[in-house]
Amino acid sequence: MPRLAITLSGVVVALAALAPLPAESQDWTRREFPLAPPNSTGNFVAPFFDGWYPNEDGTYTLSFGFMNRNDADLVEIELGPDNFIEPAEFDGGQPTSFPVVRYGGFGGPRERGVFGVVVPADFQGDVWWTLTTDGYTTRVPGRLVSPGLIIKGAYELSRTPMARGSLRPRIRFSEDGPDVIGIEGMESPETFTTAVGEPIEVEFWAFDRGERELRDVNMTLWKLQGPVGGEIAFESLVGPPPPPEGDSAQADAGAGGAQPGAAAGAQPGGGGRGFGGGGRGFGRSRAPQVQGPVNIGQSVRLPTEGDDANMGSFRATFDAPGEYVIRIRIDNFTARDSGPGNQCCWSNGYVRVRVIE
Repeated sequence: MPRLAITLSGVVVALAALAPLPAESQDWTRREFPLAPPNSTGNFVAPFFDGWYPNEDGTYTLSFGFMNRNDADLVEIELGPDNFIEPAEFDGGQPTSFPVVRYGGFGGPRERGVFGVVVPADFQGDVWWTLTTDGYTTRVPGRLVSPGLIIKGAYELSRTPMARGSLRPRIRFSEDGPDVIGIEGMESPETFTTAVGEPIEVEFWAFDRGERELRDVNMTLWKLQGPVGGEIAFESLVGPPPPPEGDSAQADAGAGGAQPGAAAGAQPGGGGRGFGGGGRGFGRSRAPQVQGPVNIGQSVRLPTEGDDANMGSFRATFDAPGEYVIRIRIDNFTARDSGPGNQCCWSNGYVRVRVIE
């Protein structure tokens, strides 16, 4: 399929969700436009198509995200008639949990690149994601060719270095194992099984790969899928950096200053139910190395030195039985050319967990 070599880097690319049902079947008090000012509560979730990028094997990755249009309410929508992707062969990887997020700069209240759909080189047509929130339906097409007459490659995302050299980081689930770069991410080879209240521990490795001086990367943890109402308590096991020689007291005091829920660049979404961490547009600072409880979306900086260099680890405890998927986002949003609104630079990892009574 021929395309113009047009890429977008540092520009927000999105197809807003469409409302396909006739007017008489929609509750227009919920607002018909996904980008209109949100209501404070009782609003819907809109799916978004963020763009696509080519893969080395000739396939293409379509990047999808969402916008929870509430001020605080977490929305959960099970896979099925209210949350599905067509064609059906691409269904099943989308989120069922939609927290409120708020990013600075161009990031705004949208969570981008939550999952990717990989389509073959000869793919034709659209990949549709449909969400229904309390009877109100929105849907969005993911496509390789824009419908306009001039710029057919308008939705192409850049895989080249950003203005200051940032690139998507690598993630792997064993120290010397294979890794993945990008939105489609990598699934842990291990499916964990545990019981309610019994934690699991997950380890992974992540590496910056920018064409500049290499820097640390951040992890954020999310409930991607799981039973409605089922909550995951996350605890970071990332140790604080070793204290400077002769200054251990000061270092210990600094290590204890990070408060759970105070995500870098984030505003709480209400009641600790979910918010976005990292990715500030201006005045960026390094995320802390937190050891202890962390909230959904809270940025935790991974170490680059010592025995645990480039290693991330966390504990997850579940309060209800069911099938869960944890999303690990690895980013370098503290770099000046990286952030959610720039459509760069992060990669995803996914962990499946089966929780029994």
